[in-house]
Amino acid sequence: MIGNTNVMGTYGCPLSPVTCRNLTLVVSTLKIDSKTVWMLRKEVKTVLRSRWLLFGFMISPMFAWLFQGAFLSFIVAQTTEEPEKVYITLEDQGVLGQTLFDQIEANVTILLIDPLVNVTSSEGRDLVENRSVSVWVLIPVNFTQDLLTQNQSTLSIYVNTGNFRATAAAQRIDTFARNLIDVVIRELQVNWYTIAPEATYGHQLAVFLVMITSVLAPAPYVSQSFAGEREKHTLEALLVVPMSRIKILASKLVAGLVLTMLYSVFTIVGILTYNWSIIARVSSFPAEAASYYIGLYTVNVATLPLIFFCQFLILLCAVGIGVVISCLAKDQTTAESVNNLVLLLPTMLIGMLGFTGSIQQYGGLFGFIIMLVPFSHAITFLNGVLSNVATPASLLFDVLYLLGFTVVFLIIGAKLFDREAIIS
Repeated sequence: MIGNTNVMGTYGCPLSPVTCRNLTLVVSTLKIDSKTVWMLRKEVKTVLRSRWLLFGFMISPMFAWLFQGAFLSFIVAQTTEEPEKVYITLEDQGVLGQTLFDQIEANVTILLIDPLVNVTSSEGRDLVENRSVSVWVLIPVNFTQDLLTQNQSTLSIYVNTGNFRATAAAQRIDTFARNLIDVVIRELQVNWYTIAPEATYGHQLAVFLVMITSVLAPAPYVSQSFAGEREKHTLEALLVVPMSRIKILASKLVAGLVLTMLYSVFTIVGILTYNWSIIARVSSFPAEAASYYIGLYTVNVATLPLIFFCQFLILLCAVGIGVVISCLAKDQTTAESVNNLVLLLPTMLIGMLGFTGSIQQYGGLFGFIIMLVPFSHAITFLNGVLSNVATPASLLFDVLYLLGFTVVFLIIGAKLFDREAIIS
């Protein structure tokens, strides 16, 4: 055992003997000696030797994003060919408002509108409140007067951006109206009002996929590394190695972190490939339409470092929970099944809630329970980062909550693993 002078230096320990002994034990546990290095190399080599595990960690994030890219490329292409129902309201009594209304009505075939439904202002607002409208075009009062006196006016378009065809139809009406009004050397400003998701589709997709895939990714490794070794009767041999159980657990966690880093790297590659597929698909579109689709469907590259960081926290938290489950399970199959059951249901719920808007919109007991789940804070972190509405304090709280939850479960896992050693 290491003496007090090794802990506190040649001057001895100025603290009480009990405190000195505790410090000595901590230093001895954390000391990286040759056995610890051997254990680290063994666990990392075991991970790297498992080709199917490595392949799964590389291909699963890539496949998720490539599939979404291919799907959205197809959808974006279809939006230029399929008609959409559009509601329109003319409140203006002037000639230019009537002209715009008549021209939209006369060009429904070119604009791919089917049908064009004339509604009153109150009916349109009811549709918006009920979120049962795809596109509502409002030509407001004083539209003509503002154009004649100020050379500019505003057209309002309410769009359900969760509907791909509706978004494309709104874009076509936007461009058509601008070109029509600007011909007479006047400027038309078009205000878009989003009536479904609060963020871009790329933002929501990043939140959903990063959450779902990251929570479930570590399950095979964690189950194999703990319950799998017990099932194969190799855990007993490992536990007789003359080194602390904490170091053995730490070595396994380091190997798991190598995998999580690999997973995060390929997630970034997948996002970049997904962005490229969308950009390539809209490259033949008019510049304004292409810019709109890129802004709506792609993930902002500037946010990738923070997405990487958040995903790392999610993976670490999932590993901590998985260690506890695996230490309690009798075999690898049970460990994976229980892990998926425990993590999948709340994660799917939280992921879907995050995909439909801000997860913080839910109050009461339901909202309180949702925010107790650590992965909810990963969503609020990502939402805050991607929408640029978070404060440093809120982001720090989300990070600390995730880290705190992870540390608690790793401590529980360490206790269970130490108990495993005693039983063996």
